[in-house]
Amino acid sequence: MKPRYVPRITAFSAVSEKEQYLLSSGTLFSLKKEGDALVPAFGLDEITVDNMPASAEAAYFTSAGNLYVYSSGTLYRCTGAYGNFYVFGSGFSSAPFFAECHEDGEDYVLICDGTKALRANSSSVQSDTCPPVRQGVVHYSRLFGIDADDSRTVRWSEPGNARGWTEGINGAGFVRLDAARGEVKKLVVWNNRIVAVRESGLTVIRAFGEAESFKVDVTDTDTDEIAAETVSVCGGRLYFFTSTGLYSYDGGLDKCTFEGLHGFKGATCAAACGGYIYAAGKLRDEDVVACIDAENGDVSYIRQRADCICARGRVFFYGDGLFEILADGSSGEWESGPVDFGTPRKKYLRSISVSGADSITVTSGANVRAFAGAEGEVPVGMCGREFYFSAKSSGKLRSLCARYSVRG
Repeated sequence: MKPRYVPRITAFSAVSEKEQYLLSSGTLFSLKKEGDALVPAFGLDEITVDNMPASAEAAYFTSAGNLYVYSSGTLYRCTGAYGNFYVFGSGFSSAPFFAECHEDGEDYVLICDGTKALRANSSSVQSDTCPPVRQGVVHYSRLFGIDADDSRTVRWSEPGNARGWTEGINGAGFVRLDAARGEVKKLVVWNNRIVAVRESGLTVIRAFGEAESFKVDVTDTDTDEIAAETVSVCGGRLYFFTSTGLYSYDGGLDKCTFEGLHGFKGATCAAACGGYIYAAGKLRDEDVVACIDAENGDVSYIRQRADCICARGRVFFYGDGLFEILADGSSGEWESGPVDFGTPRKKYLRSISVSGADSITVTSGANVRAFAGAEGEVPVGMCGREFYFSAKSSGKLRSLCARYSVRG
């Protein structure tokens, strides 16, 4: 009798072809140049001038182009952000706020911490009577501020007079906010309104015309505790960080689920400029500055510690020195961390698509492949679970896309 053969069918899991834009995903994240870490489309310039304080708790850049840093009760100024630092004022009890005012044909800056005030114009600086507020902003010719003694009270000055605080129907006034969302941590001008950033939410104050028409809006913005120094306005929206991530507000509150922010934690301060939010925090326990494209969600990182950040046409941060983030990147080497494409399974990296790189190196375990003159579609043909990418560029690395396949 002939043997009987029973045919067997082995079911193989389907192979799916995928691609991932590494720069957009936030997994390719630093540009190194002579030991300094840089970022996509950005450069980093360390400012080395005389009399620079050893540390800074706050930094400001005014519309006149002057850079100020605050350190341990003393305010320093660097004229034009190019000259040497010199002591501008001392005896502050905390980091002061800057209110840029235009009154009676004169431009001046009011610098105040709630107990001490300076008034500075283009040619002089002098002590001034301190307004009864410890943090404030100018809005429709009035100075709005957080009461120096009561952190739930928002005060406003007389119209056209940031130093006039006589209360009256056409003068100065105040509003005490509800207790539900805690203290007011910061005031921000957004969409022609004053936003009171609370401990756990936002309160919007409509302040147009006469004070009797001012209105406090209750907003549906209950959050966990807001890191007040991370609040910024970018692209018409208000952004801030809490312990659970980045949020944006445009009349309604949204959680920003940018892929590149995965692993970024502990944001302490931030500023916005040119469509980007720059935020200091940690990525995998490493001090970084996150550079977040608010429009499309691209995220890149600078490997530097930032204790304070300021921006107004230019972006500065103070950490292990004073740095300016430049709008255009320079030549350098891009380097990624481990990239597993979101799954521990074994992958087959078919190719990478490159724009703006002079050479590319791909590593997976013991396998290393380098490609000179890399531009366009570059075949790789490498298996692995995790991959590392680096790219040398004489200009801006514009895009890097990995095309790979994985079973299942």
